Amino acid sequence: MRRVLLVLTFLLTLQGFSQKKIYYKDIVDDCIATASTDAAMLNDIVYNCIKDKYISNYDFTAIDGTVVSTNEIKKPMLLLTAATWCAPCWGEIPALNKLVEKYHDKVAFVMLFWDKKEGVERMAKKLDKRIVLVPSTEKMKNKSSIKIAGFTHKLDYPSAYLISKRKLILDFKRGAVSPTKKMGWDEVNKVNEEQLEAFIKPIL
Repeated sequence: MRRVLLVLTFLLTLQGFSQKKIYYKDIVDDCIATASTDAAMLNDIVYNCIKDKYISNYDFTAIDGTVVSTNEIKKPMLLLTAATWCAPCWGEIPALNKLVEKYHDKVAFVMLFWDKKEGVERMAKKLDKRIVLVPSTEKMKNKSSIKIAGFTHKLDYPSAYLISKRKLILDFKRGAVSPTKKMGWDEVNKVNEEQLEAFIKPIL
C-alpha cells in the first residue's frame, strides 16, 4: 500500500510539472539567438521556443495613443510583426486586409512595427483600420528584432503569432510574397490569401 502511494505521489508530481505553464517571455532571449534563414532551424526554433508557450500581459500603445492590454482581448489573436522597409510586408497587405474583413468579429488583429510612429503612419494608410498598429518607441540596431512593452520578437518580417483565447501560442509563420517581374499582384494576393487562411484556421 505504501509503495502504491509513493508511485501515485510521483505520478502526480510529474503531472504537475507537465502542466506548468511556460511563458514565451521567460525563454525567448536564451532560446532564440538570431533570425535564421535556414528552414529546418526555424522549424526547430518554432517548436522549442514559440509553440505551446503562453504570452504574458502586454500593454501595447497603438498609433492613436490607445493602450491595448492583451489580457483584455477576449478573442483569439493574430499578433503580426512588420517593418516599412520590408517589401513582403507591403505585398501581404491586400491579403491581410481581406482576412480582417472576413474575421474581425472572431479574431483580434495586432501589428507590431520595427518603425517608430512616423514610419508606421505611411503603412497605416494602406491597412484596414481594425488592425491595432503598435509602433516602436526605439529602433533596434538589429533590424530583425522588435522589443515593445516587454514583448520580444527576433525572427524578421513579416511574421505572425497565432494565439488562442487562453493566450497560448498555437503556431508561428514567417514570410509572404510580393510582386516581382515574374509574379503580378493577382498571383501574389492569391498565394498570400491561401497562406493566411490556412494559418488562421485553427482559431476560427
